Amino acid sequence: MNWQMLFESFSPMILFLLGSNLLLLLFSRPLLKLVFPEDDGQERFKGRLNMFRLANILAVVFVTANAVLHPEGGTIWLTRTLGVLLAIYVGWLCFYIMSRLIRRRWGNERKRGEETVFIETYNSRLLTVIGGVVISIVVLVAVIRILGYNTLLEAGGVLGVIGVMLALTQGSWVPDLVSGLVILNSRLIAEGDIIQLGEDSRQIGMVFRTKVFFTEILHLANNHRILIQNTKLRNMTVHNLSRFASAKGLREALVINVSYSVTEQQVNALFERVIELSRDNPDLPIENQYEVEIRATRGGDYAVEWSCFYYIKETRQVLKIRQLMLALLLQVAREQNLSLETPILYQQQSTPPALSPVEYPG
Repeated sequence: MNWQMLFESFSPMILFLLGSNLLLLLFSRPLLKLVFPEDDGQERFKGRLNMFRLANILAVVFVTANAVLHPEGGTIWLTRTLGVLLAIYVGWLCFYIMSRLIRRRWGNERKRGEETVFIETYNSRLLTVIGGVVISIVVLVAVIRILGYNTLLEAGGVLGVIGVMLALTQGSWVPDLVSGLVILNSRLIAEGDIIQLGEDSRQIGMVFRTKVFFTEILHLANNHRILIQNTKLRNMTVHNLSRFASAKGLREALVINVSYSVTEQQVNALFERVIELSRDNPDLPIENQYEVEIRATRGGDYAVEWSCFYYIKETRQVLKIRQLMLALLLQVAREQNLSLETPILYQQQSTPPALSPVEYPG
């Protein structure tokens, strides 16, 4: 069979499929740049691009092989396998495009650093879930037809098995799905917010994305990503540092413990000098328009706790601000010859002198 006879044996549908896949393969890079967001990273984009190109190459190979081996219009199991894979891939691609369009239309526009992103809302997530269910049903029906289950009884049996599997596993994915919708509907945390997990002040991160089953958080201290199930996140105590109780910003405290011999004037001079130096430091975005508050916040048997309260709005730099403020505090304390050592709770007593032996009268 020469090339002319091979070309003549192709039906219009096969020619359309071959031409479409070749065009998609040729313009794959600019097409995926329009579909996928640019903030996902180069490695992730490269993986999607390679998968997209591989799907197109497999489609061209198997469609051509099927036309050559079965010119009368028959099919082979490899073609069916390819059809199932392509149906799943096309369904996933359509779902991704649909979810992005829904997020742009019904999501909220927000600044995350220097870039503008569209974050999920309750309405956008609910529409995405409904659209995902519809696309899944369409893909499922297509896969059943591709596999050759044409009668209603056969198709109903396959759908029944899948329905039983979903019913048996719903306990592992439905709570996270519902919790994700509750988190988005409550609007207590959103993408870009700086949060503290639990009572540990070092567990601070930025909410990167609230997905269907889990929330992705960027840990600010260790520069890594944390994945928390939406159900577990709802059961945790979450401090949202980006949602201020007033227009002043986040109220931070610089705390010291000093002995009762340190006077109030010494403590005031220490904190005032620290705040003065912080205002001259461009790396410390302190809200200078508000006066600081210096208070004795706790008294004990051996020491007094003093706190200096100030305000910040750059919550992404909260850890850096705390560290630089502590460094300034230590520097000023050395300059003013003020001891910040924790008073000794128990003083070691000297060894009592040995008692002389008691003499009894003869």
